[in-house]
Amino acid sequence: MNVRSMNLLDLVFPNDLYCVSCGRPLPQKLSQKESVGFGGVGGGIGVGMAFCERCAGEIPWIVGKRCVKCGRQLSDENPGGMCRDCKASAGHKYSKGYACALYTGRAAEVVRDMKYRDKSWYSNTLAAVMAARYLSEADSETGELPCHDYLVSVPMSEKKRSVRGYNQAALLARELSQRVGVRYLGDALVRVRETDVMSSLSADERRQNLSNAFVVPCDMIDILAGKSLLLADDVYTTGSTADACAEAMLEAGAENVDVIVFAIGADVRRAEDRPAVIESPSQLRAKGPT
Repeated sequence: MNVRSMNLLDLVFPNDLYCVSCGRPLPQKLSQKESVGFGGVGGGIGVGMAFCERCAGEIPWIVGKRCVKCGRQLSDENPGGMCRDCKASAGHKYSKGYACALYTGRAAEVVRDMKYRDKSWYSNTLAAVMAARYLSEADSETGELPCHDYLVSVPMSEKKRSVRGYNQAALLARELSQRVGVRYLGDALVRVRETDVMSSLSADERRQNLSNAFVVPCDMIDILAGKSLLLADDVYTTGSTADACAEAMLEAGAENVDVIVFAIGADVRRAEDRPAVIESPSQLRAKGPT
């Protein structure tokens, strides 16, 4: 595994001093020693999470029985091995998903801060947790990790990136790459057209909205051919974005595509339990600082 080199943001906003969620000073004994236990891994995987004990306790980590397809935690009333959304889908294009937390409450707030409140450095912390999830997938006997040749990220349109100033998925993928030792290909996938805001769309409408929105550049086709890829993003809701990206890379010759995200929706169908609606930048500005 490669060690992440220190950058300017590490000096200005050191991860081991303050909680990235609430801003409280971190006790020295907890600094860079917090751990998350994923998938029954004894004692958890130690990562410098930069969450205080209270905020870490408020994040709904995925630690129980998970969907064999998308990786979301299965609800207690679901006796099967697959979540309701995956059962209802026509078949996802990606092979397997890995997720760290449910997209609600404190976890959703952290993601929204990173995306809409100019806190791009949160990607350091979220990628560390994603790395813990990935490393927890190591074989218990051999220690071997899932086999992935390259890491790629969900691309953002040039228009949206010019407004936000960065692509949070790309930031997560770069940080994750350095932590798990899988090379990141930043130009493996591009978005070729604008798409509508998807927070109010149904699963079918999302798939239609993203149809043919992504392509693999010609100079990347030979590189991806026959390769196993890991697609990184911040949030997974219905899987429409992951499927559209995976489909483009599979059509370009990739052997398979897996997906890793920080947060994912819950295994429920009730409207009140669905992932929080992502607010637009204008809505967040109207609400003022939080």
